[in-house]
Amino acid sequence: MSVLHGLEELRERYPQPVVTIGNFDGVHRGHQALFAKVLERAAALAGTSLALTFEPHPMRVLRPAVNLPLITPLRQKLELIQALGIQVVLCARFDEDFARLSADDFVDKLLVGRLGVAEVVVGYDFAFGHKGLGDMDLLKQKARRWGFAVHEVGPVIVGDLPVSSTRVRQVVRACDAAGARRLLGRHYRVSGRVVRGFGRGARLLGFPTANLRCEDELLPGSGVYAVLAELEPGVLRPGVTNIGYNPTFSNGGITVETHLLDLDQDLYGHDMTLHFVEYLRGERRFSSIEELAAQIRSDVAQAREILAPWQNGRKEPSQG
Repeated sequence: MSVLHGLEELRERYPQPVVTIGNFDGVHRGHQALFAKVLERAAALAGTSLALTFEPHPMRVLRPAVNLPLITPLRQKLELIQALGIQVVLCARFDEDFARLSADDFVDKLLVGRLGVAEVVVGYDFAFGHKGLGDMDLLKQKARRWGFAVHEVGPVIVGDLPVSSTRVRQVVRACDAAGARRLLGRHYRVSGRVVRGFGRGARLLGFPTANLRCEDELLPGSGVYAVLAELEPGVLRPGVTNIGYNPTFSNGGITVETHLLDLDQDLYGHDMTLHFVEYLRGERRFSSIEELAAQIRSDVAQAREILAPWQNGRKEPSQG
């Protein structure tokens, strides 16, 4: 996949580009439906599948006070889009100048003038241009004028409601790992580097843990989860992750600590991705270290049963 970081890197005309447009935060099942249509139409035209996205997320520029947590940091978003088969991703730099681009200019100057679109694939709620004033009617008017086709993709419905990035954030924060998988088509995941923690896992509790310094902005809600840990691409190892404040020890700050089942290895400095499979229980304060250790043994036994298919570290696609 070719990735262009900014319009200034757009130096060629791609053959028969079929373009979809969006933030694609989460690359959820609604986005996947758009990409599938793009691939279908690009194949029919012997053309180029292209995704136009924005960096940073427009909310960071237009409404910075909202402090919207990204579901997928840019690197992960690009990896997921690549895995779906899109040929070119154009990450347009979103700043105040870009935000002032009118709906007319968005089509006339960018889609037609710069990209030379053959077809455009957009979602049912697509809006574009300054203040989102461009709508589907305007896009179709422009399509008739310039001679490109427009395909409108309807919502993907899960649980009687459309899949959206907002819903993904809600279920992740609500500790609903299974719900996140239904919306994403894969386990929700966070990545980062293993750093030194408090050293209590092995010493006090008999369960060594890897303390993850996450690069992701959206953490699942506090609690204990059965997870699959990815230390090398595609190899998933079962584990138990606690997200929270460790109330038994009163740490103060939030931590992401993972005990990997049947793996005795120094992981400090390693990169690791956690795939959240199932929520086990909420975080709570225990009256003693012995009581906490007993609960962890129970958590490990429950996770071992849930994650039995991955007990031998078998390889699976990194998306799910």
